[in-house]
Amino acid sequence: MAGVALVVASHGEFAKYALQSAEMIAGKQDNCGVLSVDMDFDLQDAIDQMKEQLSQLDRSAGTIILVDILGGTPSNVSGRLVFEEENILVLSGLNLPMLLDLLTNRERSLDELASSLEQSYQQGFKNITELFKQGDDDDECEVL
Repeated sequence: MAGVALVVASHGEFAKYALQSAEMIAGKQDNCGVLSVDMDFDLQDAIDQMKEQLSQLDRSAGTIILVDILGGTPSNVSGRLVFEEENILVLSGLNLPMLLDLLTNRERSLDELASSLEQSYQQGFKNITELFKQGDDDDECEVL
């Protein structure tokens, strides 16, 4: 079993390509779906597409939906599911560090993943310019 089920949801094809990028690093993933909301979607189209994605997944270990931004159609559609479904976690702020954390820790519980993903989100933001400027002036610059 692939652990928790995952749906990555966004405006446009950001979710699709974020998952593909993460798979380049973490390897091909099972038990994943993508919702790409385009300009022609209305709310009902998005709901129907999300339910279709969920119906194709093994959700016995729980489900995580990662959405791009709070307040957009993907988050509104996903937020509704919190009231309709059991064992589901919806998080906004989709980024590659979060996605990689999730893909490499899918056997963890939803509560553990919620905490870990929040940390991944926060740790993923760095002012790289400042990190480089803090280094010394020689040709070798190490950030990590």
